[in-house]
Amino acid sequence: MENIMDNKGNMIEYEFIEKPGIKNTYFRFKDDKLVVISSSRKLMKKALNLHMRWISKHYGQIKNSLRLFDSGRIFCNSNEYLINYVESNSRPAIDIREEQMIIYAKNLNAANRHLEKKIRTDSMRLVSEMAMEKAAALDTKFAEIKVRKCRKWGACRSNGTITINFCISMLPEELRDYIISHEIAHLKEMNHSKKFWSVVELLCPDYKRLKKDLGRYDNSYRNVVVAAT
Repeated sequence: MENIMDNKGNMIEYEFIEKPGIKNTYFRFKDDKLVVISSSRKLMKKALNLHMRWISKHYGQIKNSLRLFDSGRIFCNSNEYLINYVESNSRPAIDIREEQMIIYAKNLNAANRHLEKKIRTDSMRLVSEMAMEKAAALDTKFAEIKVRKCRKWGACRSNGTITINFCISMLPEELRDYIISHEIAHLKEMNHSKKFWSVVELLCPDYKRLKKDLGRYDNSYRNVVVAAT
């Protein structure tokens, strides 16, 4: 790992991956670490300087975001929990005590899988209930609801299939309301026109504020159950 200073004085850690033969240089963030893919170190350095404004902007967004998943900690329904792992040969289980979430499992992989399953199950239940209420309010129907890992919070296809990010249950209730309202509104308007946003407003009157608040949350999935140090 190497470091570079942006135009705001932040030291940004980055990893250079050399791939000879590619024409362009590519950037992506993995958590708050920058990954740079280029054909040579010389071109990589040039690209870093050329795109420093973009890098600095996205780095700032990431550092100021609220991470739903973090090493040893997790957000659930506006609450932050410290993850404690307890090795157990019994069936995986989760016990929530005040600000702690204790996960019992035979190993770390099993603990992370069980936590992911709980989040997915909670999300599917909440999404299904809320989507049916919102669709009924518009006198419309959706074809199917899916909950899966994805970068977006939600998507609606023209065939009426709605896909929601699996960790939506970890968000505050009002933000869940906005996300579902947004996707259900697409059943009436498959665009982002003024007419579409008027439909969203019918379902979620405070959508402008909530849309902005949602941008603060980082839903990048990562294993959060770690061994005790």
